[in-house]
Amino acid sequence: MNEIDLIKSTKQLQLRAEKTFSDISQTADDLMQSDNGHFPSARELSTKSGYSIGTLYRYFGSLNSLFAFIFIDRHLRKVVIDAEELIESFTPHDTIATVITSIIESLFLRLNKTKYTHQKYKYLVRLLFKVAKKPEELNQIMDSVIPKLLQLQRNNVTGTIKVMSEDECRLALRGFQAIMRSPFMEGDPLAGSEEHKKYACEFGIALFGKAK
Repeated sequence: MNEIDLIKSTKQLQLRAEKTFSDISQTADDLMQSDNGHFPSARELSTKSGYSIGTLYRYFGSLNSLFAFIFIDRHLRKVVIDAEELIESFTPHDTIATVITSIIESLFLRLNKTKYTHQKYKYLVRLLFKVAKKPEELNQIMDSVIPKLLQLQRNNVTGTIKVMSEDECRLALRGFQAIMRSPFMEGDPLAGSEEHKKYACEFGIALFGKAK
């Protein structure tokens, strides 16, 4: 086999691997978000995806790793992208109450769009921290919104938004993540409710708003 043929062969293998990876993760996500959504067994996932159980484990190592990957790749990263776009859409004349309320509404709308039950969401969040080699890095997924937040703070003319350093903004964001996530992790009936939304708005305004 000459060098060009070797490159073509390698590329074909890469494309097949990418397709296999994508097919398996998409099938698992579909099963998790179906009307009777549940965490599929290896046998069920193998049957639905058309790949052997051995292939599932060769690509993902374990079902828990697969479920964690799906939650990060198809939920958390989309949350970040949506948040960045939303933050960019605010004008210099939007108050902190408008900003935080809009962000909270967007987050809860996404949560309610997915067919993850609150029990399943709690399990997935806990699973992330369990399988992550460096759990602290999970918080850093949201850090890409910090530049957008800092720009929003600098441009705002309402006098209601606190101008922060990058480190202060990061800590405030951690606090905001905690109030959104903790009720789910703790199995609190408050999770996902209107009351949860109300408290999250109040806490977010307190964190990012300018003291009166």
